[in-house]
Amino acid sequence: MKSIRWRLVFMYLSLVFIVMIITGTFIIVSTEKREQRKASEELRQCAVYIEEQVIEQYDSRYFQDSLINLSIVTSTLKNMSANILNSDGETIASSSVSEEDFQQYTNSAVISALNGKESFLAKSKITDSIGEEKTVMSYSYPCKDANNNVQYIVYVQMDSESIEESIQQTARTIFVAGVFALIVTAILGILFANTITAPIAVLTKNANLMAKGRLDQKVAVKGNDEIGQLTKSFNIMSKELKKTIQESEEQRNKLEIVLHNMTDGILAFDEGGQLIHINRSSYDMLDIDDVNISLKWLLDMLNINISDIKPGSVKELVVNGKDDKYISVAIMPYTIKKKKNKDKPVGIIVVLHDITKHRQLDNMRQEFVANVSHEIGTPLTTIKGYAELLIDGAIDDKPVAMEFLREINVAADRMKLLRDDLLDLSRFDTKVNQLNMEDVNLVSLVSGCCRQNLIVAENKEQNIVFDPPEKPMFIYADPGRINQVITNIMSNAMKYSDKGATINIRLKETGKYYHLEIQDNGIGMPKEALDRIFDRFYRVDKARSRAMGGNGLGLAIVKEIMDAHNGSIKVYSTLGKGTTMVLIFPKSELADYITE
Repeated sequence: MKSIRWRLVFMYLSLVFIVMIITGTFIIVSTEKREQRKASEELRQCAVYIEEQVIEQYDSRYFQDSLINLSIVTSTLKNMSANILNSDGETIASSSVSEEDFQQYTNSAVISALNGKESFLAKSKITDSIGEEKTVMSYSYPCKDANNNVQYIVYVQMDSESIEESIQQTARTIFVAGVFALIVTAILGILFANTITAPIAVLTKNANLMAKGRLDQKVAVKGNDEIGQLTKSFNIMSKELKKTIQESEEQRNKLEIVLHNMTDGILAFDEGGQLIHINRSSYDMLDIDDVNISLKWLLDMLNINISDIKPGSVKELVVNGKDDKYISVAIMPYTIKKKKNKDKPVGIIVVLHDITKHRQLDNMRQEFVANVSHEIGTPLTTIKGYAELLIDGAIDDKPVAMEFLREINVAADRMKLLRDDLLDLSRFDTKVNQLNMEDVNLVSLVSGCCRQNLIVAENKEQNIVFDPPEKPMFIYADPGRINQVITNIMSNAMKYSDKGATINIRLKETGKYYHLEIQDNGIGMPKEALDRIFDRFYRVDKARSRAMGGNGLGLAIVKEIMDAHNGSIKVYSTLGKGTTMVLIFPKSELADYITE
């Protein structure tokens, strides 16, 4: 069945056949069940009638005559055979035979009645008085005495041939109807299949013509159904094919635009080494203006031999360009599939990627490692030197030994401080530093920091001036971390200011933020240092910073803490005139509530 027409006809015939089989079976089974229920009810009524008219009225000696008379005078026993059995299951009376020809019954219906249960037997085979075998339906009805013991059994039979004939007639009717339905279905299926396959055949013919290059094909639309929609789509396809070619050209132009605006440089050369494409980024990375370049010129500039470029591989190198730029260069041949799955090289693509920022990050990492090594090396040298002196005999001179041990302790404290600062920075970098955030009064925090640093300021004969505002200023922050920030900046202000200097601290409110200004009139910083003071291990005056115990990490930690609180820090400084640090904190929701 290669044709879809005959497949559709076969499917319709199969569907109707299956439906007829299922429906016919259901009808026959339902009819049979209904007739059996009707016969069961009739047999039971007959058995009850015999119990009332015979068993309850006469002695067992007269059951036979009474049962025969009853079958003659009443229509209830018409087409039925009634029998009375005793409690042992022996037939003692029958409406159809004489006393000498009593038939004994031992089927399941009789056995159930002997056990005190009514029972209906839908089909059973018996041999009548003339020796013919026939199918009957039977009903056993137990008659019980006052002690609920089975005394007699009324066993009634009905010929089931009429019911079977009715069912067979129903089956024949269903069969004839099914054959008729299959014939009609076959005719309608062929007609229906033609309505589908005929337009498809026309579409197939026109599609073959289009495949040969005749794009002006048009098929008449004869309906608005799915076939009609398909025909409309075919007509639209032939019309849109030319548009598709134009759109393909537009897509190529878009690709050109994308390539020209990529941050990576792209150069493509054909098989002969001539440039066929170059984007704007390539000009900047190679610092060229002339597009008349060739593959040979580029390879000479990159100091690469053409023999180093192998099909199926990528040649990679890093070039140090102008203005300290680092350019990653990837050179790869591109191929097209030919017959027998062989690849034919048709050109070379060169991809340029600016990795200057990556190199700068590598340099910063190397500088960081060098700074850490240097910072650790100084106290280690101190500890080792004094320890050797103690081992060589200085330990016997107690005043000298105690002085050496104090220096060792100072060096160890410097290493511990460095270790703690590095751990703090590492936690901020890995986002594992837990902040205990709460609403805290910034005025109280600043006042507490001033009290903490008051003794240090007095020792250097310096003044800390802070006029706390009367209104509370609430921020959502970790009090311990903010205290660390303020203390660090105040400590730097005192550290890099001379005796008699004044540290001015002011709190201001602007919009949604609080500004904390810490101003000193110390040594200040040059302008070029302001952009780097938050870098790790950066010192404006390295010699003086180390002499004062600084390791260049304090302000880096301050910056990380402020960023974690969604705040910021600004620096204003003039060399020789002092420095002003401004900490900017967002207001908390509690501050907005108090304002309202």
